[in-house]
Parts: sequence; structure tokens; C-alpha cells
Amino acid sequence: MENPRTQTKLAMTYGTYYGLAGVVSFMIFYFMGTDIQSRVPQYVGYLIMVLFIVLGIKAYRDEDLGGYISYGKSLGTGTLIALFGGIISGAFTVVFFTWIAPDMMDNIIAASQEQMLEDGMDEKSMEMALEYTRKFMTPIWLFIFSILGSAFMGLLFSLIISVFMKKDQSPFQSNIG
Repeated sequence: MENPRTQTKLAMTYGTYYGLAGVVSFMIFYFMGTDIQSRVPQYVGYLIMVLFIVLGIKAYRDEDLGGYISYGKSLGTGTLIALFGGIISGAFTVVFFTWIAPDMMDNIIAASQEQMLEDGMDEKSMEMALEYTRKFMTPIWLFIFSILGSAFMGLLFSLIISVFMKKDQSPFQSNIG
């Protein structure tokens, strides 16, 4: 009999699938000319995350844990999948903003400035906000925020997903065998 996968190994596998699917999705939207700040790519990214969290937890539960998984184990698995996917998408984010579309960062900052003007923000507050924006729009910060954001959203989604995915073994079944 084969040894079951560890939770971490499974999470790395499904996290990689999630990260790569997210990259492909992002690039499709980019080449279609979709505004990078549009909500549509963000929601598609969330759907991809949920899909791979569900698939990963289901595979772990059914193939490695004999059809049973606790809420906590499910929550941890989903969060790890999102974390590993965040590493992939974080690395891609660095590559994208450094080599594929380096001018995109300036466009995002300009759009932010335009939005602040429309919102009636005073000049001093706007300059301070833009200074912080520029400070955190570096490749290393984008990488860190991508990982943290993915792990956080994965945790939130996994809190809900795990309610439906958990399947506790009955006390009678655990004593037999």
C-alpha cells in the first residue's frame, strides 16, 4: 500500500495548480486589454482559488484520509493551498511588474492619484498617500503582499469551505479496525 501524501505535499501540489491557473487567467485578461484594476479579474482569481481549495481538500480527504477530515485539518489544508499559490503568484507579480510591463506600476500610481483628486483629497494628504504607495510598490513588497493576501483570503474561504468539506468519522467506525 502506498503511503498517503502529507498535508504539506498535497497543499504544495494544489497550490501550484492554483498559482499557475491564476497566472494564466491574469495573462488572458492582460492580453485582452482588461483594466488591471477591474473587479472582474479579481473575482475570477477568487473563483480559481476556491476551486483549487475545494479540489485539494476533497482529494486529501478522500484519497489520503480514508474519506474523513476534521474541520481544523480542512481549514489548514485550504489555507496552505492558498499560501503556496500565493508564492507562485507573488513570484509572477515580480516578473510581471519588473520585466513584462514595468510601466504598469506608473499607470497604477497615476490612476490612484486621479482617483484621489476625484475624491477631493487635499494636496498634502495626496502627496503623503502617493509617497506610501510608491514605497510599497517595489517588487519585494509586491511579493510579500501577494503571499500574505493569498494566505488571508485562503483562510477566509477555507473557514467557509471547511464547514461543507469536513466529514468526521463516527466514534463507532474509529473503534472498529
